Amino acid sequence: MARRIKASRIKKNLTYSISEAAEELGLSIATIRNWIKQGLPIQKDQRPYLIYGSDLRNFIIQKNKARKSPLLDGELRCFTCKAGRKPRNDAVTYTRQTAKTGRISGVCGVCGGKCGLIISNAKISEHSRILKIQFSDAGTP
Repeated sequence: MARRIKASRIKKNLTYSISEAAEELGLSIATIRNWIKQGLPIQKDQRPYLIYGSDLRNFIIQKNKARKSPLLDGELRCFTCKAGRKPRNDAVTYTRQTAKTGRISGVCGVCGGKCGLIISNAKISEHSRILKIQFSDAGTP
């Protein structure tokens, strides 16, 4: 699975060559060249081609936003499908993790794989309106 690139590693006020940008982000030069083909603006006036830090940072932020897929009400993240899915029969198990958070887990209604979601303990009532929550022994709020 691809990792999310940290835009904060790029300084807005600097310019980067393709190799410098790749090194700073821990990526290959081919990846940066692919981003240029996808629309990353560069300065072609002279060689080496330069990339403004602000342009690179904005491109990474937009790329990261495009990867996000918000969950709808009653959906959990399926670890097999890598998508938001309704649990089978809307049945889930709640396990408390910390004083403020817990994990809802169930079986994906599409592929039968595991799915889950970490939620705030304060939001259990919201989820219980949609899902049939069974509390584990250690998970009673």
